[in-house]
Amino acid sequence: MKTLGKVIYTAVAMLAPICGMAQTTGEGKYSVKAYANIGMGDAMSVESALSALDASSSTSDFGIDFGWRFWQAGRHSLSANIGLGLNSVSAKLSVPQLNYSYAASSTADMDGESYLRHTELSDVRQKATVSRFILPVYASYNYKCVSWLSIHADLGLKLGFKTSSKLSDVSGNAYCYGVYPQYDNLMIDADYMNDFGTRELNGDNIAEPEVSAMTASLLVGAGVKFNIYGPLSADVSLLYDAGLSNLYKEQTEVGKTFTAETAPLTYTVKDGSQLKSLTDYLSSSKLSNVSLKLSLIYSF
Repeated sequence: MKTLGKVIYTAVAMLAPICGMAQTTGEGKYSVKAYANIGMGDAMSVESALSALDASSSTSDFGIDFGWRFWQAGRHSLSANIGLGLNSVSAKLSVPQLNYSYAASSTADMDGESYLRHTELSDVRQKATVSRFILPVYASYNYKCVSWLSIHADLGLKLGFKTSSKLSDVSGNAYCYGVYPQYDNLMIDADYMNDFGTRELNGDNIAEPEVSAMTASLLVGAGVKFNIYGPLSADVSLLYDAGLSNLYKEQTEVGKTFTAETAPLTYTVKDGSQLKSLTDYLSSSKLSNVSLKLSLIYSF
């Protein structure tokens, strides 16, 4: 944030001598727009074959847009814009209750026996956060209402490039037990064996989310621009991101039953209990977000 602020300050300082700070209406052919987007409501449209999965999400970003007015006729004008920013998308995923069973091989038993492993999950919660560079490219139609006020409509494309991802706030409870058909369906839930019994879940043994390296979304917006003083103006807009690609990669297809490979919580003697990222079960995770865009614009 501090680095971006320095870039904005430097850009303004370099451009000021060029235009002499002499404009009085903020109607230069070129513009530099420092902005912040504040997400309103859920950031993603989420679908999952895991029926017990609940999700909520949020997003925010900030950056700089550069504009060029290439056509004007009377009160009407068109401009092309390109930007560079940083974006963060956070998703809170939870499974209130989920019970399942699968056939466990001898690698999941301390005595080398195969058995049926039963798991009861409750209050499983995870927070998945993705940080991205974003590159918005869009065209703007502008209509000048009065000398100090204009309205505009925007249409374009926003590209996102992953920089990092993480899981945090991992919590939950699990109760596991094994049933051995070869021993007259003997049931064992002793906590000293095969991670049976009741356990608290955390982020110690969990795989990181698989995030798409690049995503694309359709960008639609409308707003009001008003002059502050000289070449400076402010803009308030509403934007809608309509995702064209998934943010997360679906890693686990869920059928009618779980297996040792697809279950949310699995166990082997070698690796212990392994909790999957709940993002693995998202068949769709496209951005679908309305945001408030606040911009400070310098025209020259």
